[in-house]
Amino acid sequence: MPDLSDGCTGPFSRPCLAKRARLQIDPVSGKPVLLSQEAVILLNRTGYEILEQCDGTRSVAAIIDGLGTRYSIAKTTLTQEVSEYLEKLNQRGLLQWI
Repeated sequence: MPDLSDGCTGPFSRPCLAKRARLQIDPVSGKPVLLSQEAVILLNRTGYEILEQCDGTRSVAAIIDGLGTRYSIAKTTLTQEVSEYLEKLNQRGLLQWI
């Protein structure tokens, strides 16, 4: 499980989309996408919900808590999956941290 206690993806870090990334609903398919200069990433519903909350005002812990109220999943599993998702996007330069 990723260690959320340090680094940019710590539980109290606040992620937001990088300036070069944009979250939107594709007008043709009606599906959520993450747009960047390099790619168009098709998102599933959960990925979209996570990124909707990455506005720089919510901490990683708050995002996980919010998702925990909507989904019946163990908090440890949710923490791991959200952390890994954010880390992958961070590695691609699609997030910045406040």
